[in-house]
Amino acid sequence: MRRWPYILVVDDDEDFRLGLRTALEIKGYQVEEAQNGEEALARLAERPPLLVLLDLQMPVMNGREMLQRMRATVELKDVPVVIISGFGFEWEAELMGAQGYIGKPFEPAELEKTIASLLRPKLVSVGKAPEKPASKSGN
Repeated sequence: MRRWPYILVVDDDEDFRLGLRTALEIKGYQVEEAQNGEEALARLAERPPLLVLLDLQMPVMNGREMLQRMRATVELKDVPVVIISGFGFEWEAELMGAQGYIGKPFEPAELEKTIASLLRPKLVSVGKAPEKPASKSGN
């Protein structure tokens, strides 16, 4: 399934979304926003992003329910999610199916490192190639 080259920021705090958008755009990322889980799921259905940054405590549909619905949807189950919240714990994020957790408030470098680790192509370490069997010569 095709993923669109943007990060979706899902948070009910408009100032937080704006600050995060600005910081991410300065780093060269394209950003879209949603103010709750319901709005985010509608955007995801249209254009799945490379990554979702998700708050847990929101009206209409909270982050836990949104993530549960994403993981139950074939087209969205593999979209990486990082929870950014003042509520919750890293172990809880992992149990919910998120690929990361950053507690509010956070240092920008922590967010940058987390995003880079999820979006950078995974390098496969290549071991020493097996030796070819010696060819038998008739000499």
